Amino acid sequence: MRALIEHLGALPPRHGPFPRMTPANPQEQLDQFPPDWRLIERLAEHGFSLPMVVERPTQVAPDGSRALTLDGSVPMEPQAVMVGREFAHIHSAPVGSMHLMLPQAASELALGKRWVLRHPFAVRGWGPEGTVFVFAPRDEHELEWAKALLSVSHAWASGAVAESSAEAPAIVRPPAQST
Repeated sequence: MRALIEHLGALPPRHGPFPRMTPANPQEQLDQFPPDWRLIERLAEHGFSLPMVVERPTQVAPDGSRALTLDGSVPMEPQAVMVGREFAHIHSAPVGSMHLMLPQAASELALGKRWVLRHPFAVRGWGPEGTVFVFAPRDEHELEWAKALLSVSHAWASGAVAESSAEAPAIVRPPAQST
């Protein structure tokens, strides 16, 4: 986990104010949508290209959301999924935000940098503790960090990263934003 946090330590603060959000469930982003839906298509392309990820109907998100689930043939970490084998989902147009699972150290870092919010069920102890809401990427730079967070979620769900171990694989940092 230490190596993972070192790489995510480069996560910059998210610029601007938080998006407006619904006050209760369902947890939804109400503004700051991607200016070009192709950003979300590329996010989905990345997520569904991760090893052993299968798109299935979501068991917890609104209709039209795309669930990322682990193939039934691979082991999974039970505390790293929302329900069944679903470790993340991408919300439908026009939003493009995500709910996904993060191990505690990664969640705390992303919370501190303003990239995520905890899910209300996680806050109240009614659902998986690692469930977070990731704001929709608004540009290429944010897309790369959204991909990185999704990769961490996948690594945890598939057992490549243990919640409390130092065996974490290196997570490739997104390229620096050009100015």
